[in-house]
Amino acid sequence: MKNLDKNNLSLRIAYIFESILAMVVLIAVFLGTIDVLRMIWKAYIVEFQTPVQYSQLNDLLGQILLLVIGVELVVMLSLHLPGALIEVLLYAIARKMLLLPKSEGMADVLIGVIAIAGIFAIRKYLVSNDNSNINVTSIHYEECEEGQSCEECEACREKKLQAEKSKH
Repeated sequence: MKNLDKNNLSLRIAYIFESILAMVVLIAVFLGTIDVLRMIWKAYIVEFQTPVQYSQLNDLLGQILLLVIGVELVVMLSLHLPGALIEVLLYAIARKMLLLPKSEGMADVLIGVIAIAGIFAIRKYLVSNDNSNINVTSIHYEECEEGQSCEECEACREKKLQAEKSKH
């Protein structure tokens, strides 16, 4: 919401609703994590005498990748960056490729590989380098000018000076 009218009520409501939806997804991912831990406990601890079947491991990995997609979706909803959308697409395609049945032909695998290669090409040639690989730990990217590191950024220096003044 940096270049948009911040006084627009509908934009603020939409932003708040989007944040609420992101929190709902995060809660669902947390609950899904408990379910994955229960699956691991049952397969590897309780029934340790029987070897884990391929289908059990495939289901477990599919569930874990679904949770990763959920976390990436929350990041995408929070940061509003093209790079975050690309990460969600990469994980979704990887999950789909992992869950392909053994009976399917190699055509589906080839299509998945082509799709991943296409996403990497999009990331390299179409997404700008200034904020395509921003992660959650560097959310202050809006204040730094393009091409500057955080140490060179005037806004970051001012924040550090204000923090030091407030300590004294």
